[in-house]
Amino acid sequence: MLRVTLRFYGDLNNLLFGGFTGPTVERLLTAPTSVKDLIEGCGVPHTEVDLILADNHPVDFSYLIQEDQKISVYPFFSHIDIPRSERLQKRTLPHNRFLADANLGKLARYLRMAGFDTAYIQGQSDKEIISQMLGEKRVLLSRDRKLLMHKVIEYGYLPRSDDPAEQLREVCHRFNLFDDVHPFSRCPNCNGVLQSVPKEEVIDQLEPLTKKHFDDFSQCPDCGQIYWAGSHRRRLVPRVKEILGIGD
Repeated sequence: MLRVTLRFYGDLNNLLFGGFTGPTVERLLTAPTSVKDLIEGCGVPHTEVDLILADNHPVDFSYLIQEDQKISVYPFFSHIDIPRSERLQKRTLPHNRFLADANLGKLARYLRMAGFDTAYIQGQSDKEIISQMLGEKRVLLSRDRKLLMHKVIEYGYLPRSDDPAEQLREVCHRFNLFDDVHPFSRCPNCNGVLQSVPKEEVIDQLEPLTKKHFDDFSQCPDCGQIYWAGSHRRRLVPRVKEILGIGD
């Protein structure tokens, strides 16, 4: 039997399975196991872990646990100076494309309103979700811890908050997205890239007051939805405007 002590830091304690009470967890192992499997066996997906210390030495997810070790597990901290070679997560992404699962529909809409390519998936199996994520090279956003534990997921995030506006802030903070925000460049309904359209081309689809008060319009080429300045801004709650730095 291998005896191991794990110490979880920060909000990782909120992700522990119900049978564990952090921040310190004692485990008895019948055989050597990777530190990834050990941590995820406690309920914390590898996508949420940025630094692992085994007896105060940094290790990666493949490290095999030894007898009587003390393992320290840290979340992603943007304000702590950790050497890049020791970090397990990347601060920025090679591509700002996201895949939100069934529990994050409103977050998907907010990310689209912020200008980020965000697919939304419902009713598919874990295998289908992962296949789409890999095929389209997207970051997986999910509150399903077990889904995020799949080894092939290199980029993922589990929003902590139940509030979609706060989830948006979390994602922008985690992946350093604030400088990449392009509000109202995508359709919040279907994710299509909006295109400017002359007023005369859509005038027969507009309400009388819209015809009178607005002259600049955009349209989604995928679903045909028409947008103008007022329509987009009305759909944003004040907290989202604040997060994205959008005035009225």
